[in-house]
Amino acid sequence: MNNNELVEFFKLLANQRRLEIQMLLNESCMTANEVAKSLKMDISTAFRYLDQMARKGLLRVIHTKDGDRFDLASEHIMHILEEASMLLKKPGIFSGNAVFHYSVDTKELPKPDIVLDVRGEMCPIPDLQTRNQLTKMQPGQILMVILDYPISKERILNHCKKQAYTVWIAEKGADCVLCIQKPIEYRKD
Repeated sequence: MNNNELVEFFKLLANQRRLEIQMLLNESCMTANEVAKSLKMDISTAFRYLDQMARKGLLRVIHTKDGDRFDLASEHIMHILEEASMLLKKPGIFSGNAVFHYSVDTKELPKPDIVLDVRGEMCPIPDLQTRNQLTKMQPGQILMVILDYPISKERILNHCKKQAYTVWIAEKGADCVLCIQKPIEYRKD
């Protein structure tokens, strides 16, 4: 990427509405109608912004039977947004007590109570199924999620960080295996 392309990239994100759309898509892929509704904006304006960002490579379009869904083009876009928001936070503030264990071998992963295989699924299926399963689980239980959609992996890890889950991560090729342990709740007597 040359300097002119980098300047154009930041010009595109300098628009408040486009940045709001990017932050919204950081959580889940959406249709133009869902974006417009969430940000209380006109549908044609939302579609125009989404289309511009897709043509510039910041978003990708997922064609579904229910219409086009827009998602971040790569996990790198998600990391840029996260890093920018971290710069704006006050220094010394730590959010959550999540623990992440990185492993190279799936044999080192803990034995799961539940297995969820979402390989081949596109946004928002892996994210939603994982969150739904986690809400049904008891504290201390372990959910194994097998997926191959990199942005969903990042979204799931962000959710785990916010919820202070313990996560074991193993990657093999395009597949990623996450073992997520729901925290054990302690009662104060």
